[in-house]
Amino acid sequence: MMVNSAVLFTANDAIGWSGGEILGNPEIRVFSVEVDSRKCTEGSLFIALKGENVDGHDFLQAAFDNGACGAAVSAEWYSLHKAEVKPVPAERFIIAAEDPLSALQQIASGYMKRITGPVRIGVTGSSGKTTTKELIAAVLGEKYNVVKTGGNYNSEIGLPLTVFNIKNTHEYAVIEMGINRVGEMDVLAEILRPDMVVITNIGTAHIGIFKNIEKTAYEKRRSVSLFAKQGVLFVDEEESFGSFLGEGHSGTTISYGFKSFKSESENLQCKDCGLEGWVISFDDVEIKFPLIGIHNLKNAFGACAVGRYAGLSSEQLKAGLEKAVPLSGRSQIINGPVTIIQDCYNANADSLNQSVKFADSLEWDGSKIYVLGDMKELGENSRDIHTEAGRTAAASSADKVFFFGEDSAEAYREAASLVKNAGPELYYTSEYSELEKNVLSGLQRGDLLLIKGSRSMNLERLLEPVANIFVEEKC
Repeated sequence: MMVNSAVLFTANDAIGWSGGEILGNPEIRVFSVEVDSRKCTEGSLFIALKGENVDGHDFLQAAFDNGACGAAVSAEWYSLHKAEVKPVPAERFIIAAEDPLSALQQIASGYMKRITGPVRIGVTGSSGKTTTKELIAAVLGEKYNVVKTGGNYNSEIGLPLTVFNIKNTHEYAVIEMGINRVGEMDVLAEILRPDMVVITNIGTAHIGIFKNIEKTAYEKRRSVSLFAKQGVLFVDEEESFGSFLGEGHSGTTISYGFKSFKSESENLQCKDCGLEGWVISFDDVEIKFPLIGIHNLKNAFGACAVGRYAGLSSEQLKAGLEKAVPLSGRSQIINGPVTIIQDCYNANADSLNQSVKFADSLEWDGSKIYVLGDMKELGENSRDIHTEAGRTAAASSADKVFFFGEDSAEAYREAASLVKNAGPELYYTSEYSELEKNVLSGLQRGDLLLIKGSRSMNLERLLEPVANIFVEEKC
C-alpha cells in the first residue's frame, strides 16, 4: 500500500530537470524524495550524497530494500560500480548525474515551477530565522492553509527537500533560507523564487566564512535577487544595513518593529515580563507572548508585519502569537530547583550579548551563574569577538561565569584583566568533566543558570546532571 498519496513527478520529469543518464522505467511515479536511506518508503527517490563521513552510495541497496522506486547517483560512481549494481527492474530507475546534490536542487527547482498556488515567503538572517519562521507560520495559519519548513531544514540540502512538501492547495509557504558559503543563497533563491522575504538581521554568524559583515549583508540580499515588481522585503527598522538590503530589487521594502507597528496601531504597549515573556497590547487586544528577550519581541513584530500585509486581524495576530513555544535550545526556560536559560543551539557575538543582557535584566534572589562556551565559525575574527565576550561577562551581573572551550580562553583572559575586587567569580576550562564538576559543586536551589555556546560545544550535556543533583533519593 502506498504511504504517500500525492505524486510529485515522474522519473522522466526528474531526468528532464537534472540531466544525466537514466536507467530503468522513465514512467515511474515519485511520491517523496529522501537523502537518508532509512527514511525511504514505497515510491521514494533516494539521492545518494557523499558527505565528509558517510557516502550515500553505500546505502543504495538499503534504500531500495526500504521501498525506494529510484535513485540519483554520481555518474562517476556508477561507471566504477556498474557491475556491482543489480539489474534495474521495471519498477525502478536510476539517474546517473554529474553531481547528485546539483540533481536534487535542479529537481526541486523544476518541481517548484509547477507550483503556482501558495505565496512563497523566504525567511533569512544571521539569527532568529527559525523562530521568526515559526511565528509567521503561526499567525498566517489563523486564516490560511500554510506549509512551513520543518525544524531548520534551511540549507542547500534541507531547502530542496522541504519544497517537496509544498502543494498547490497551500495558500502560503513559509520557508527558511540559511547559508554557510558564498553563493549558496543564489541556489536557494533559484529553487524557492520567493514572493516575500523577511531578513531578521545582519550579524556575526558565519563571519569566519563571509570574512566581514558587509559580505554577509550582500549574501543575504541575494535572497531577493529574483523578485518581480510585486515582491516584498521585510526588514527590521533598526537594522543598520536596512537601506542596503532594500537596494537593487524591483519590489517593495517594508520596515517592521515597534515604531512601524505603532504607526498602524492604537495604544501599542509592550511589557517585559522577564521569564514569562511579554504582554503586547494594541487595538483593544492583549497578547501574552511567551518568548523571552527583546530579540524575540522583534521576531514577533516581523510576524505581525507579514500578517498585517496578508490581511490578518488583530485578533488573529493574537491567536497566532500566543501559540508560540520556545524552540529547543533557543532561549528555552527550564523551571526547577535551578532555573535554566538554555540558549545553546548556536552562538555568535550578537546572540551572546543578547543572552547575557537578558539574564542581567532579571531580578533574582539566588545566584546567577553563566556558562559561556566557544563561538564557532568566526575565522580570523574569533580572537576579537571572544575578547569582547570577556568584556561583556566582566560587566555582567553574574555571580559566577564559567568559560568553556579553547577559543573561550581569550574571553577568560580579558574578563580576568577587568575583574578586580568587584565583579563575578571567573572560571575557565576546556575539559567538559571539569566544567560539569565545578558548575554542580556551587549550585543552590533558587539559582539562575544561563547556558550559552555554539552547537558543537554540546552544552546541553549540563541539563541532566543539574536536574539530578536536586532529586531526592527514594527510600
